[in-house]
Amino acid sequence: MKRSQWTALIFAILLFGCGVAIGALGHRYYASPTVMARSAEDYRQRYVSEMQSKLRLTPKQVAQLQVILDETKAKARAVREQYRPSVASVKEEQVRRVKSILNPDQIPAYEQLVAERERHFKEAEERDREHDKKQSALHRQQAAAQ
Repeated sequence: MKRSQWTALIFAILLFGCGVAIGALGHRYYASPTVMARSAEDYRQRYVSEMQSKLRLTPKQVAQLQVILDETKAKARAVREQYRPSVASVKEEQVRRVKSILNPDQIPAYEQLVAERERHFKEAEERDREHDKKQSALHRQQAAAQ
């Protein structure tokens, strides 16, 4: 065989090998039996499903588990509220330091960006709080009915 034919053969084998590797990784990614949770609610549903299947929980136990998870979430939120002032001071320091490196004409746009992000954070937090209240009430009703 000539040198150019060997080069073409090696290239074809490498290309085939890359295709096999990409196909294997793609299959592993798409055929994966465990789906990563996208949100806290997704994680919770997956956790409850796993508990149900592995421990064979009764409907009453599932309802009680839901109440326990609601109460735990409320306690964790209370702990987060305690350290919120410390986190706020760290954020304020960051904003102050970033402003110190900006040109005077960049500062208003940065302040607007910070305010917008803070507004989005507070809206999401309020939505989560309302959702948690509704879910907690529903779970308590279900536990009481069991």
